[in-house]
Amino acid sequence: MRVRHYVEFLLIYSLTRVFYYLPHTLSLKMGELLGEVFYALSRRRRQIALKNLEIAFGTTHSPSERSAIARSACRNLGKSLIETIRLSKLDKTYLKTKVTFVGLENYLKARDKGRGVIVYTGHFGNWELMAAALAAQGYFATLVVRPLDNPLLDRWASSLRTCFGHTLLTSRKSLRDMMKILKNKESLAILMDQNASKEAGVFVDFFGKPACTTPVVALLALKYRAPIVPMFGVRTGLDEHTLYIEKEIELQRTGDIQQDIRLNTAAITRILEHYIRRYPDQWFWVHNRWKTQPHPSS
Repeated sequence: MRVRHYVEFLLIYSLTRVFYYLPHTLSLKMGELLGEVFYALSRRRRQIALKNLEIAFGTTHSPSERSAIARSACRNLGKSLIETIRLSKLDKTYLKTKVTFVGLENYLKARDKGRGVIVYTGHFGNWELMAAALAAQGYFATLVVRPLDNPLLDRWASSLRTCFGHTLLTSRKSLRDMMKILKNKESLAILMDQNASKEAGVFVDFFGKPACTTPVVALLALKYRAPIVPMFGVRTGLDEHTLYIEKEIELQRTGDIQQDIRLNTAAITRILEHYIRRYPDQWFWVHNRWKTQPHPSS
């Protein structure tokens, strides 16, 4: 572990600890302000967000409308960050009060099949709070997460993600580890809306442009018959949310495994696109989603 890891951790932890002790409503409003500041000062991330929005909505939204979506998305990220920092301070009663479930029967029906469940979601709304709300209701999962580069920050983030009972599995682990969870008839939660490398992903349509996407959800579901249940949390107020739980995805099977992986990954991605179109300021636009592109001749 490097010295900079300690310095970085102490700086970030000390600054964010202030929000842990402030009144909840005030801390969220300050988080909203932080999002505004981030949008104004982070030129690179702002440009990425606006470029992504142009790809997604260039023909239907004006530049001013796209800018408004990006700013609102950053305000949501600011509030989500504060909520996540305060997770260990929140209790189950708060989460049950502030998060409304729509379609919980879809998850329960899939779970009762006894083949485990793949919960598919993305960086949408406050995905960390939605996971905590699911655990608060007594429904636990193993969350597949990308470890942070700073091991001290990663340890802190892990403690927040597991404080309501979830377990973690790093995305660097193998499919075999994920399968053990499904074989135990447990739930596996995967975020699959970020750019993948050409070696690790498949290209599917996303807002009319090829997006390199991890095939792991489709691969696991096809190989082990585990039901896929999409879940997306939507912020409906300063500290109010709705978790939409969709019906199990009906898998396509052609007999060609590579074709099946591509077809089902595309179908899963269309569900995310539907939610983004419906709630555009809830998604993580500051990520360079279309960074990896096919070879021009392909």
